[in-house]
Amino acid sequence: MQQSEFAFNAVDIRQALIDLPLVSAKEDLEPPLPSEIYIPSLHNKALLQEVSIVEGMRGAGKSFWTAVLLNDDTRKLVSDVTNIQKLDQLIVKIGFGMSLDNDAFPTANRLESLMQKGCTADDLWRSVLLRHLLNVLQKTTPFDNDVDAAALWVRDNRDTADNHLTTCDRALVQQGKVFLLLFDSLDKLARDWTHIRVLLSSALQLGLECRTRRAIRFKFFLRSDMVEEDDEIWRFADSSKLLHSKETLTWRPNDLFGLILLHLANSESVGLAFRQEISDKTHAAFQEISGTYSLPRGLTAKEQPLRSIVEALAGPWVGTNAKRGFTFTWIPTHLSDAKGRLSPRSILLAFSKAAQWTKDRHPDHPSALHYEGIQQGVVEASKIRISEIKEDYPWVGPLLDALGGATVPLTMNELTVRWTDSCIDASLKAAEQNQRLPPRRYSSDPHRKGDLQALVDDLIELAVLYRTEDKRLNMPDIFRIGFGIKRQGGVKPAR
Repeated sequence: MQQSEFAFNAVDIRQALIDLPLVSAKEDLEPPLPSEIYIPSLHNKALLQEVSIVEGMRGAGKSFWTAVLLNDDTRKLVSDVTNIQKLDQLIVKIGFGMSLDNDAFPTANRLESLMQKGCTADDLWRSVLLRHLLNVLQKTTPFDNDVDAAALWVRDNRDTADNHLTTCDRALVQQGKVFLLLFDSLDKLARDWTHIRVLLSSALQLGLECRTRRAIRFKFFLRSDMVEEDDEIWRFADSSKLLHSKETLTWRPNDLFGLILLHLANSESVGLAFRQEISDKTHAAFQEISGTYSLPRGLTAKEQPLRSIVEALAGPWVGTNAKRGFTFTWIPTHLSDAKGRLSPRSILLAFSKAAQWTKDRHPDHPSALHYEGIQQGVVEASKIRISEIKEDYPWVGPLLDALGGATVPLTMNELTVRWTDSCIDASLKAAEQNQRLPPRRYSSDPHRKGDLQALVDDLIELAVLYRTEDKRLNMPDIFRIGFGIKRQGGVKPAR
């Protein structure tokens, strides 16, 4: 086996990888630990106050960055690491999210109830904004300080409400502050696409309006299908002005490996030795901020020295030679979806499970990870990714469960033979029972409703399926393995 220029204690590193914290979605809006905050350079612009639309797949960091920006301490840490000085002048509040342990914004049920009382979607969001501003500026509210009272007052006093917004904007300018209102988990605004479109489109229009103000900004963390696939959401004047500033939460393979290195650099057991070894060999210094070590920016900028570090942890090959693939490229390839997108949670889980497998079966292996352990780590990551996709889109489960034992790529005929009427009924029922949205095209497209091709396109939109050059349907390993679907020469499905 080739030798890396980096030398780490395999047993100690292995245990530190087993103990990797699996980054949670932070939908409860609790701030992450400083040692969990890895900032890909591609995410820097997404954090700027000027960027209104931030797009991301499941696990890309939408709720994570919402929680980071919402907290004064973690926002300062990001500012110190990235030198985005404007973060220091922000006052940040939440306009909508999944946390139910506060009265900062209306829940989906409350939104529905208030609209039944005659409030428009614009009334609702304008009241959320105004209530936050009056509170942070310590001004007297012209309504009882709760969600319902604010919305009903704005409904009946629209012109006065706008005057208050103007006064608050001027006060922020005088204080040298910018108020930023965050929106996350927007697929939970309502139980169906029709009402989600109305509420989201209205919030976006108010965000666009506030761009004409000097010190009030909105930031929306949106799923990719809301940005790229649903034109109805954006059917309002000048919506393109919001989209022109859009940023996407993209994770390069180098950044995913950087996330692993960040945790090792801050590990209580191996952190000191790990940092010292890298500093000695690369002459790059780790920066300490508030007791947390951030990676040298140049460490993940190019293939080297990152590749050599990863190979020191996991070996150069996924086998005894290069025939099965190189570890550095094999891991991200097998953890990406059909659009090539990668999830931080998947790689953390894959490394942790690979380390545990190696400890149990090859404790004397010279590297922290055995290549078979890496393959098993991918299997475990696939299982978790499957659970995530089923949680977000319950209708996917019955459709792909029906493909268990099949071999991809499949023709459309081979696919639809397995999608019986009872299978599709189970799919739609799963969405209804879990109070989640059904497949968008198949259930609500006026021209394609009920069309199986539309259902396939819904799965392609989620990057669960993709079409090959010969028009067959294939599936990336991160989903294929967990659903027990075969591919010749691929990683074996989980048993």
